[in-house]
Amino acid sequence: MPRFPLPADLAKIHDDAIEYASVIQNNMAARGGCQNLGSEALNALMFCAILTHRSVRTICEEGWTPIASILNRTLLDIFANCVAVVNKPAGADYMGFKYLTHFLRKWLKDPNITADERTGVTATVEETVNKLQTADQGRARTLLAESEPTPYWFQPEYGSPKRVLALSPHPIYEIYKLFSGPTHGGYAIKILLNDDPASENIEPRQHARNVPKAIVGSTRLLVEVCYVRDRWEFEGAGNLIYNDIVTRLNAFR
Repeated sequence: MPRFPLPADLAKIHDDAIEYASVIQNNMAARGGCQNLGSEALNALMFCAILTHRSVRTICEEGWTPIASILNRTLLDIFANCVAVVNKPAGADYMGFKYLTHFLRKWLKDPNITADERTGVTATVEETVNKLQTADQGRARTLLAESEPTPYWFQPEYGSPKRVLALSPHPIYEIYKLFSGPTHGGYAIKILLNDDPASENIEPRQHARNVPKAIVGSTRLLVEVCYVRDRWEFEGAGNLIYNDIVTRLNAFR
């Protein structure tokens, strides 16, 4: 049992967001799974979003609500990555390739990589390249020849997270900046989502005022990730679910 269970209305909307994601996953499975690298990238991003969203609940229910600010910032990054993958539909598979291989491409440039690791990573990257159309394979091989991967995988197409988040119809970049501090170890981690920031007590405790903010924030970000994927894969077949959850989230304000 959690130490500080969520109120029933928060628990319900939290779980409904996961159910929305499950509907999309079930629709994907019924269609035969991901058919291209754009879809594979969105699939990986939604998986990470669900786990992060679920973790926010666990942290809040165990008395560590201030740390949820870091996870909600991570959800903002996940949302930005979704937008970067599919914003330009014609390039979604190539952007999916960039997203899925960014870590592997950085690993291949690591001077400490072992011969066995290099063989395995190279094979995985090559398998991913071969999933691209011929024209995109040329672009991918040019990318692989670069001396060092860019700091953000979506560069140079988008210079920074600000450029990506500016594409959202919501004023989300200001929220992104607000939550940057906790992610980078700033003083904001002690202030945001903390009912008593002056306290030096490090024991878990209830944060009744800020738990709703943390849960509503993570829920909204998960459903936005789901919305991007649903529109990309199914032309917004789940819009009614999305609109219902957003309406209920707005009622918490």
